[in-house]
Amino acid sequence: MNTIYNQIPFIKGFIFATAFSFLLLLVRVLKTDSLFYLFLIWNLFLACIPYAIALLLSIRKTNHFIFWAGFAIWLVFLPNSPYILTDLQHLRLSTLESIWFDVLLILSFAINGLIIGFASLNLIHSLLLQRFSKKNTNLISYSILMLCGFGIYLGRVLRWNSWDILQNPMKIVSDISKRILFPIEHINTWAFTLGFGCFLIIIYRISQQYQIKKENY
Repeated sequence: MNTIYNQIPFIKGFIFATAFSFLLLLVRVLKTDSLFYLFLIWNLFLACIPYAIALLLSIRKTNHFIFWAGFAIWLVFLPNSPYILTDLQHLRLSTLESIWFDVLLILSFAINGLIIGFASLNLIHSLLLQRFSKKNTNLISYSILMLCGFGIYLGRVLRWNSWDILQNPMKIVSDISKRILFPIEHINTWAFTLGFGCFLIIIYRISQQYQIKKENY
């Protein structure tokens, strides 16, 4: 219950931020008569799933097996949170009249996705601290963010979805294995992964430092 109580201010703030994004989307729909960017709602919904999983793991006492099963599911869905950043690619379809509004629209959804993703990682980070040292927990968290970079690549470039792990696992394993076994032939994969992974680690690290300073005041 303490976890839920502590998360209430964040949840209220996130709802407000999401409402602003939805308002921007509504304005664009009314102004352009286009429903094109409605997919942002679905993408943000997917971005919220890891937070819901992390919250459930935090408020309920779980045994070793249930925790790691929940952790695995959480890890599969986590790349959906920063994935919305790549929706900026759709700006190439914008007109000169709408491009700056579209930048604001997509960034509002993308930043909300990052916020909810980092919030879920913070919850998981706390749970991992109960099982590992602080140093190892930080290393795990940074490794998770690097995996997110790879997950974004799988989603944006190879067009895999989180649920495809159940629907077509062998094909996903095949695509991943090729890139691990023949890294030179898939250098773009690792450049993409490293770029996005490092970006996420830097932003997460900054947010961690801010939280530490805030708690010390």
